[in-house]
Amino acid sequence: MKYSIEKIVGIDCIFAPMNDVNSITARIMCKAWSNNETEQQSWIAHCLEHMFFKWWEHYKTQKNVAETLDSIGAVYNAFTSNNTVDYFIKCAPIFIEQSLDVLADMMMNAKFDEDELEKEKWVIIQEMKMYEDDPMSVVADKHRLWYFWNNSFGRPVIWNEKTVSSFTSQDLHKYKDSLYTKDNLIIVIAGKWAEDDKIKKLIEKYFKLMKEKRTVDYPIFPNVLPDEHESSFKKWTEQNHLIISAPGFLWTDDRRYAAKVLASILWWNMSSRLFQNIRTKEWLCYYITSYHTAGPEAWVFGIRAWMDKDRFEFGLKRIREEIDSYAKNWATQEELDKAIWYLQWHTQMWIDSPEEMACFLWPQYLVYNKIETLEEILDEYKKLTLDDVNQLCGMLELKNCYTYHIE
Repeated sequence: MKYSIEKIVGIDCIFAPMNDVNSITARIMCKAWSNNETEQQSWIAHCLEHMFFKWWEHYKTQKNVAETLDSIGAVYNAFTSNNTVDYFIKCAPIFIEQSLDVLADMMMNAKFDEDELEKEKWVIIQEMKMYEDDPMSVVADKHRLWYFWNNSFGRPVIWNEKTVSSFTSQDLHKYKDSLYTKDNLIIVIAGKWAEDDKIKKLIEKYFKLMKEKRTVDYPIFPNVLPDEHESSFKKWTEQNHLIISAPGFLWTDDRRYAAKVLASILWWNMSSRLFQNIRTKEWLCYYITSYHTAGPEAWVFGIRAWMDKDRFEFGLKRIREEIDSYAKNWATQEELDKAIWYLQWHTQMWIDSPEEMACFLWPQYLVYNKIETLEEILDEYKKLTLDDVNQLCGMLELKNCYTYHIE
């Protein structure tokens, strides 16, 4: 796995050459996600993402932006979450300058027209309602708010109509100027290109005038779990949705690898314990999965299930029995070997394309200022023993689990 890191005009840039592909991806990632928001600012990071794709200085209308990118056959989008904000353009290598020109104009010269902002608020409210109509999305948002409490780490990326309706163009400019700065973002170039020096000169040309320093501090994660171990909310749905969570490990803790294997033994494909015993044998759900996420402050084991609403109580009982059995009876060597093989192969398959490679590299460096290569990650999985995994099983005892679902 090849990559290099270089500071250009004060911006950390990651270059990942992939000579066997036919495209190039330019991505800008900034620590301006919703975890930075105060309660009064809730939704502003996501709104900023929407408004960035309007018009700027070199590209003066939204149609001009779209026509420029469509004319080079580009794939482009942006994403905002609790700890992700990502703007990208993927195109043929010969069009990398156009891509960087568009991204730079977006970052530095966005206009945030007041009339256009009022129109976009309506679009965001429709997006909010779309998620409210999706059981998986609405349970995830409400579970996060319950599990991490009413703070910037727990509140949804898109909050409520009151906050969505309250902001002005001036608010957006102030937020952008405080966080979209050289010391608070990275540029990742992944894919195929001919000349390193050319791309570096283009980054210098287009981003040299960006503001230098962020002017707001990062919030402190409160790290307080819910008072009760079970909660729910009422909503009419044809199907139920369930999330069971338990504390896990931070990204900086090497035990996260064993935790990932532990979660994978419960569910890694259709031969896993949960899928076989809950879905295949008892037909209690459409789908069920388990996972372990390791972040800078939020760390969690999780189980999600799309369940038969008429048999929900029985289904929840059976899932808890499976978790409890796993916590007390542990994994076998065969299960360990299968889970490790799966995780090693799945990790390798995940970074086959330039956009996937960029997404593999940037969160590590932006959040932790460190990159673990594919080879290092595979070695960590190879070193794991059955004892490494089984000594963590007690973390999934029911007394450590928190259950949230639709009634």
